[in-house]
Amino acid sequence: MNRLCILAAAAVFATTAAHAQQIVTKYSGIQPNDHPASYTEEYFAQEVGLLTKGAIKIEVYHNTQLGDAVANVQSIRNGTIGFTTVSASNLNQVVPAMDMYSLPFLFKNADHFWWFLAQPEAAELAKPLEAKGIKLLGYLDSGARNFFTDKEVKTPDDLKGAKIRVMASPVMVNTMKALGATGVPVAWSELYTALQTGVVDGAENNHPSVVAKKFYEVSKYYTLDEHMRIPDVMVMSMKLWSQLNPDQQKAVVEAGARAQAYMRGAWHVSEVKDLAELKGKFKGINTVDKAPFVKAVGPMVQEEAKRLGVEKTVAFIIDSQKKF
Repeated sequence: MNRLCILAAAAVFATTAAHAQQIVTKYSGIQPNDHPASYTEEYFAQEVGLLTKGAIKIEVYHNTQLGDAVANVQSIRNGTIGFTTVSASNLNQVVPAMDMYSLPFLFKNADHFWWFLAQPEAAELAKPLEAKGIKLLGYLDSGARNFFTDKEVKTPDDLKGAKIRVMASPVMVNTMKALGATGVPVAWSELYTALQTGVVDGAENNHPSVVAKKFYEVSKYYTLDEHMRIPDVMVMSMKLWSQLNPDQQKAVVEAGARAQAYMRGAWHVSEVKDLAELKGKFKGINTVDKAPFVKAVGPMVQEEAKRLGVEKTVAFIIDSQKKF
């Protein structure tokens, strides 16, 4: 065999070997394609591909194609999927303390929220996830949550007797109870129909999610009370993590940090744009006095902090509000 043939054969072998070693995995998202979270998931997948020089290929699926949030958490743990974006509240099923993020009026504003996520206390809260098969790669903004309802809400009294959709979070259920409503866990993919048919009287979420899912078509009023700021988290399966070499692990962590930064900018743009759009969609949008809402949930916040074993962390967060 001449030298040219040997070189050609070697090139084919190298290409085949590289292809055989490529890790192909899935990223499951729950938001529509045009949601900032979905853009961020695509960006993350691209960055992982670049940083690993194609050694890891991530196929991204949006709009609950591979399952809702609760199912995705289990799929991450058993390694069926490699990555997902999920609300920190949905992680309470494996680490109950993560439900701390669902506590109402915990963060004074967006600056306070991001400040805490960079503190050691936040890392300590997330640390037990790894023993449960979940690797946290970064936090994604999900803004402030507001009520969208069939009846106008200006004070906590207006929520009495209402059935409000919440995530599968005990803290969120108890928050609605403290406000005089009933928290009803409903899957994200089923919420539009639940509002349409009267299974629930309202729900709560952020501006981009309300726009993306067109909830203004099945509710009349939007209440800007900003009762919660719950981070979304980018997580990966520890089973996949253990398959990666140190350089690949470093690349995935770096891609997570880049995606977190990317999302902060994308979220801000989307949030401003979408609130402007919603002003022409709802029958009414109310900016309310938060004080009565904060007072109504105050005792519940302390009770839930104790139940979750996060009293010191909650006290730390509440005390730090004065800095912002």
